[in-house]
Amino acid sequence: MDDLEPHRQDAIRVLSAAVASDRLPVTQFESRLALVRQAPNLATLDAIVADVMPSGGYSLPRGLVRADADHTYAAPVEPAEELSISTVFGSSKRAGSWTVPLRLRLKVVLGELVLDMRDAVFGSDVLDIDVHATLGSLVLIVPAGAQVENECEERMSSSTHSTRSVRGAAPIGLLIRITGRVRWSSLEIKEKLRSGEEPQKKGLMKLLGGGE
Repeated sequence: MDDLEPHRQDAIRVLSAAVASDRLPVTQFESRLALVRQAPNLATLDAIVADVMPSGGYSLPRGLVRADADHTYAAPVEPAEELSISTVFGSSKRAGSWTVPLRLRLKVVLGELVLDMRDAVFGSDVLDIDVHATLGSLVLIVPAGAQVENECEERMSSSTHSTRSVRGAAPIGLLIRITGRVRWSSLEIKEKLRSGEEPQKKGLMKLLGGGE
């Protein structure tokens, strides 16, 4: 993993917040995003975002701060109260770095929806997801260490919760509550590490020279 990757993510969040508050034009955001991804060192990253740093700084919600965090400006864009995503007779996917609202409403009818939240920014330590699926497939990818409570009403459907690749992951203080109705559909919940991260056990074996 690139040692600068956590700092690149910090810089992207600062730029996203600047765009959301109209302190940075979209055209500049795109060009600066490219510079962030190519920056060779921390000093360059700091220079890219220096003029759009919010006064007073930001802080991430408790439990979601990186263990090595040393910046207070690594903040998410202010989360929306609610976001609705519908997939009817088709397929759609949302992934990458995005700000998760306080509540999600998901509707899948004769289609497939994949919602990848492992690299997302959470503005609260509780996320409520309301699901309505009929003859469809819904895949929820959540950050490793999140607590998931699935209380969906199911009929002629199946639901799974996979933690196989992240067993032993430390809790991150995030609770995801899933409610709603699932009819003749499948609901898959998968816990995964952030992009570029490795399971702690595997990484430790590499450091000790015991891994391939």
